[in-house]
Amino acid sequence: MKKLTLITAVALIAIGLGGCNDLLDQQPQSQIATSNAYQTADDASRAVAAAYHRLMGNNWCCDPPGGGGYMHWVIANVATDDAVKGGESGGDQVYAQNVAYYRVTPGNRTVQEAWENNYIGIRNANLVLDNVPDIEMDGALKEQYLAEAKFLRAYYYFLLVQTFGDVPLILTTDVEAYEKERAPASQVLDQVLTDLQEAESVLRTKSQLEDDGEVGRASKGAAQAYIGKVYMWMGDYANAMDWFGRVIDSGEYSLDPDYLNIFTKAGENGPGTIFAVQHNYNPPNTLNNPMGVVQGSRAMYGWGFNAPTQDFVDEFETGDPRMKQSAYENGDTLRGGKVADVGNSPTGYLNYKQYVTEAEAPGGFFNSANDEIMMRLGKVLLWYAEAANETGNTQEALDKLEMVRERARQGNPAVLPEVTTTDQAELRQAIWHEQRVEYGQEYERRFDLLRTGRMGETMRNYAQSYNTQKGANFTDGKHEVLPIPQSEIDLSNGLIEQNPGY
Repeated sequence: MKKLTLITAVALIAIGLGGCNDLLDQQPQSQIATSNAYQTADDASRAVAAAYHRLMGNNWCCDPPGGGGYMHWVIANVATDDAVKGGESGGDQVYAQNVAYYRVTPGNRTVQEAWENNYIGIRNANLVLDNVPDIEMDGALKEQYLAEAKFLRAYYYFLLVQTFGDVPLILTTDVEAYEKERAPASQVLDQVLTDLQEAESVLRTKSQLEDDGEVGRASKGAAQAYIGKVYMWMGDYANAMDWFGRVIDSGEYSLDPDYLNIFTKAGENGPGTIFAVQHNYNPPNTLNNPMGVVQGSRAMYGWGFNAPTQDFVDEFETGDPRMKQSAYENGDTLRGGKVADVGNSPTGYLNYKQYVTEAEAPGGFFNSANDEIMMRLGKVLLWYAEAANETGNTQEALDKLEMVRERARQGNPAVLPEVTTTDQAELRQAIWHEQRVEYGQEYERRFDLLRTGRMGETMRNYAQSYNTQKGANFTDGKHEVLPIPQSEIDLSNGLIEQNPGY
């Protein structure tokens, strides 16, 4: 299945198998589908495409026509010291402002849509796992589809645990999320690891997918990388180092020497890309990426959301080329030759990684076909370095850190001196710094801060340093997770309990 074919299949099946935002509507739709939609290999392919489809929810924002989905830019960027909400005014998309200021309530649409998007994705993956085994089709292809469904179910569940903590664990379409109590996060993560490891043993490598013309599907390397990421979240650095090491040693990935190219249409699915949400502009089966508009300048073509902070910009070392390739300000010359005008950005910066040129949006800027990279080698190398440092493998940590910094210099040996300290605490700080600047604005900051226990202190320090309420309300023991949507608690008749403090 080529990338275009996959997207077409998604578009054809999305409405029938999980395109609705209301979980109440999912059961009758799936019952109809189960009775007649799982007969052939083509049916199996479409069912897998539906499971992929909820990945598109990574990129949504705001009121219709853009609404619905897991809003990474709000949860993982704006709710941290890396970005502020932006937009037309402080009251524009107030739900996002409430997340950023830790005034979030169980009725906030961000939490509602994060819950719904991932559970719809899980249900679509479960539809594959429940029904495809009974289809008469090529055995190897069937195993591939089942492995992809396990990978996707794990992906969605990992996001849920990171966001909400304990969540209902649903492994079959016979049960709805609101019919079960929340399972401990540790139990859910065990299932995530099981799904990922079973998928990893079957999935093809990146080079095999490229040879088969099926770029964009979950790969063996993607499963390995997410296994490592789950272990990092759990604080199991030895296992994290092991699994990240498999990705690095596979020979399937390398660092694109052109850092900015990673985030362009020309650079998508490049040498360092491990897993990306695939977008396409091919009317009428278009699955666009609106993030260029969501995060673009109101003075140029966008809405001005997710404005990088001065604190984020100041994190970069003097002369680091990645600063101007991560955030742009008035007067910068952008890709395609335009001179930047950031409009009413409250910080004076906008996210360059989401910038879209006219050539990359032939159907208009809202119809950008640029992919959204969720896992890449730069992240893996720095997580490996962190895990190596925590397990006493100092030289391994220094080696991987230097690989990232060498690429970051982009041919200028006068910047970004090699880190040589062997003191564990000093090296830890150096790695954390490098993580923030290497993949800043890429939806990881909140989760890095949470898993390392730095979130509360970081946000309160930010509020004090910049004399703002952003971060001042962060309460340890409460705000590490978001509230469970009140609608889900009501639907369960109280079986699902609220997170403490909400």
